[in-house]
Amino acid sequence: MKKTMYNKEKARQIAYYDKYLSKKAHNMGEFRGKHEFVLEKEDCLFNLYKPIDKKALQYFENYQITWWGENKNEQKPTGHLVSSQIHCLNHLFALRTNHDAVKQIIEFATGLEVSQILPSPIDEDGYITFEFVYKNKTLLGEKNETRGAKCTSVDAFVYALLKDNRIVLIPIEWKYTETYSGIEAKKESLERYPQRILQNSNLVGWNDLYKADPYYELMRQTILVEQIIANQDKVDIKADDYVHIVIIPNEHTELRNAITEKYIPTLKNKSKFKIIDPQDFLSPLKDDKEYEGLFDYLSKRYWDAR
Repeated sequence: MKKTMYNKEKARQIAYYDKYLSKKAHNMGEFRGKHEFVLEKEDCLFNLYKPIDKKALQYFENYQITWWGENKNEQKPTGHLVSSQIHCLNHLFALRTNHDAVKQIIEFATGLEVSQILPSPIDEDGYITFEFVYKNKTLLGEKNETRGAKCTSVDAFVYALLKDNRIVLIPIEWKYTETYSGIEAKKESLERYPQRILQNSNLVGWNDLYKADPYYELMRQTILVEQIIANQDKVDIKADDYVHIVIIPNEHTELRNAITEKYIPTLKNKSKFKIIDPQDFLSPLKDDKEYEGLFDYLSKRYWDAR
């Protein structure tokens, strides 16, 4: 894939830094070159929407979640201004404990009639779970179950009760500027997944397309939620069905087209897979006074001049 979206967003984030952060953060100085879009370590919290920065830091610490990027060993968010993990948190973390807000965006994105958003099945509170993993060693045969690190970890996850009394799992994969080179996963990793595609899976069957991202990632997430549903006697998360959401900005046409043209045709029931723009995802809340500050921040940093 070409890096058109990546380069466009790098330029946007550098402009954002110059206008809104340069007087607060250290001058990126030496980073004005190869790493012209990376904040220095001591400024990493400037990468998060201010009202959530300390809360997100505490959340990751409480649940031993691994941050992505160069600061992960220090248990701090990356200073990478074009980080997908940061992009996801900046859009969703402020909603995490607001039941009605989460219900509105999920109903809009999925078209489901939701009776209630259920509390996170793995966190102690909240309605959005970040870096969701669940019994990955047992259900997927993976070696690791650390949230956010070297395993099938879903960027965001919602658990919902529908008006028809069905319980659905809603994994949300969050994409921002990702581009993919077609490099296949290690053979050892690939061998564990084909045998776990259930007979009633939404995947038609094993497809060599799944050997490389982004398809490899989406396939693993599908198998994880299907394994949870298929093993109701062995798990604590009760569910009847799922809807897989993938967030991709509208302007990232190359990634959207790749998934639409290649991955979606490998699915039996295509209505269980939704691609939506991040701004559209939050649009049901655009007139909510509680989120005026959030929408102002997201508009200035990510949405304006699109």
